Amino acid sequence: MVKNYYVSKNNQQIGPFSEDDVVGKIKSKEISWMDYIYDDSKKDWVIIVEHKAFNKMFTESVLKHSINDPTIGKPTKSVELTTVDSIQEKAWYVLKDNNNYGPFSKAEIIQMLQAKILYEYDFLWQPEMESWKRLAEITDFSRSNLKKLIQSGDPAVSEIFFRRRNVRVTYGCSLIVHNNKQIFKGRSLEISSGGAGVYIDTNQFTPGQNLFLHFQPGDGVPPFNAVCTIISKEFHSHPINKANEFKYGVKFTSISQNIKQKIQEFAEKEMIQRKKVA
Repeated sequence: MVKNYYVSKNNQQIGPFSEDDVVGKIKSKEISWMDYIYDDSKKDWVIIVEHKAFNKMFTESVLKHSINDPTIGKPTKSVELTTVDSIQEKAWYVLKDNNNYGPFSKAEIIQMLQAKILYEYDFLWQPEMESWKRLAEITDFSRSNLKKLIQSGDPAVSEIFFRRRNVRVTYGCSLIVHNNKQIFKGRSLEISSGGAGVYIDTNQFTPGQNLFLHFQPGDGVPPFNAVCTIISKEFHSHPINKANEFKYGVKFTSISQNIKQKIQEFAEKEMIQRKKVA
């Protein structure tokens, strides 16, 4: 029996299509790898590249069109790599804006993250992985692993990292959040002129999604509105009542220049105060 698939493109459902139909439409660019397809096993819509039936096919297409070198992107099992060698080995492929690139080293991925060329919601793959995953889901790039690299004391490793462009400091205030459909409550945890870390009382948001945030008056910054893009998502348990919480990292994509300046001034004052206390 031929399995049928339904695709969502530009918020319209099209189909049913056979697997061959889906592949053919991707090749003819009628649909893209980043469009959504209904996954019966998950009972939900997923990006085509995340679907089990098409993930391997996409990986093979990436490798086929990558640099024609049989050693590139293949894991080195026989040699014990040093920390520096392991982060310089070109083994990572990137899917961004419906285009694939690579291979890149772990060091290059880290630098692209810092330069805001890549975000936590972009997809990565390397030959030891079964399928493509969002960067935020890959242990190699978790905060704890990157912190270990920074603290390794190796000068060659330290050179990979540079200071955050926008100073981020602790900042608490209430939030009103909406996604053009529903209103949610939240609170801020930290802030910079480029973005913020916030808690929102729902787990339904995903990296790459746009939200409208209203920051209520806080200590040092007037109330303001911002259009944001989610770049990371983490699960937390509230330290007091143990309720489930979801921390989101957001990038400001639309914010007034005046508010941006106010946040920058607030952050710089906080950093000065922090140094005095230390």
